[in-house]
Amino acid sequence: MGDTLHLIFIGLFIFLIVAVAVLAVVCYKLKAKCEQYKQGIAVQKVFLQNMSHDIRTPMNAICGFSQILCNSQIRSLLSEEEIAEYGVVIQSNTDMLSTLVDDILDISDMESGKYRINYAQCNANDTCRKAISTVKFRCPDSVKMYMTTDLPDDFSFRSDPKRVEQVIINYLTNAVKHTNEGEIHLHVSDKENPGMLTFSVADTGEGVPADKAEFIFGRFEKLNTIKGGTGLGLAICRNIAGQLGGEAKLDTTYGPKGARFIFTHPVEK
Repeated sequence: MGDTLHLIFIGLFIFLIVAVAVLAVVCYKLKAKCEQYKQGIAVQKVFLQNMSHDIRTPMNAICGFSQILCNSQIRSLLSEEEIAEYGVVIQSNTDMLSTLVDDILDISDMESGKYRINYAQCNANDTCRKAISTVKFRCPDSVKMYMTTDLPDDFSFRSDPKRVEQVIINYLTNAVKHTNEGEIHLHVSDKENPGMLTFSVADTGEGVPADKAEFIFGRFEKLNTIKGGTGLGLAICRNIAGQLGGEAKLDTTYGPKGARFIFTHPVEK
């Protein structure tokens, strides 16, 4: 009888230990999920705040300058140069608003698996020129934006031209935001990384600390919260580059002033 009770007590003791251990694991998992939920809510709150600001700013500019140009009395007091300048402001802010919406839709498609890569022949130099022409008007007069290439003008490779251009435009747009004077240099090479095309955008702006090289490619992450944007552009670049078999990254060896972003792409003629 004594031995039986002894075994029962040992069994109960082991059961209690297992139960406590299981309870501890469950509590730990619940706590972790709670923390993730809180972090998710915090990220969502910051994102909505940023979006509210980033959407309101160009909308206010578009509405304000449109009202000026549509008012015949006010318009009659303006010079042709002022009218043209206001038109440029409206166009610039319209493009900014369109970019914000496109970024959100792209991220949504990526998360839902609806984002598609459509392969075709892509002319490297023409794609770079198109990207430059799309972004160049946003550059301040104190910044020179230009491109150079190591490739012959008829060089083409298999890719999705639209997505390649999108990555380059995002890089150029990012450089414009952070460069007030100096230059923004787009270069494409087949020599920097053998077997890969390397598209790079270097600027003379405020630069990025090497220890933030990965941080800036995270979703909704921005080093300078004063600058416009959702913090999605670089995350989209990395996703596109990965789907195309390449890589999007910061050149941490570049300096001492400015930043250089790299987009590599496999060469398949």
